[in-house]
Amino acid sequence: MSVNFNQSKSVHIGELIQQVFEQKATKLSDFAEQLGTVRQNVYRIFKKRHLDTGLLLRISQVLEHNFFQYYCQEGEQDSLKDLQLTKLDDELNLATKEISYLKKIIALMEERAELVQQVEKEITKANKAVEA
Repeated sequence: MSVNFNQSKSVHIGELIQQVFEQKATKLSDFAEQLGTVRQNVYRIFKKRHLDTGLLLRISQVLEHNFFQYYCQEGEQDSLKDLQLTKLDDELNLATKEISYLKKIIALMEERAELVQQVEKEITKANKAVEA
């Protein structure tokens, strides 16, 4: 799939990040820590017109906001949302399978614990019989 980027619209990504950050009402120091940086660098981010995609992805994850959408044309945003939904659906299916496996493991461990208790009781009975 190819994505058409919106070159007619000038995007000041730092200002957009600052707006979303302020809406979230998060402490600047907490935001900086989640990004793995210091407060001064966050202020620098707010002033930048362009950012490295890796940093923009991390900021998008921390603020739970897709900043890449501002670079896409309107029609492409729906395609990106569909891809995101597909990815989330895949993650949900995987998590559901993991939960199922974990439940099976728990059941097996509980069964094992019961068997160990039964064996210990039998050993105790056998030891008492030998002593008598």
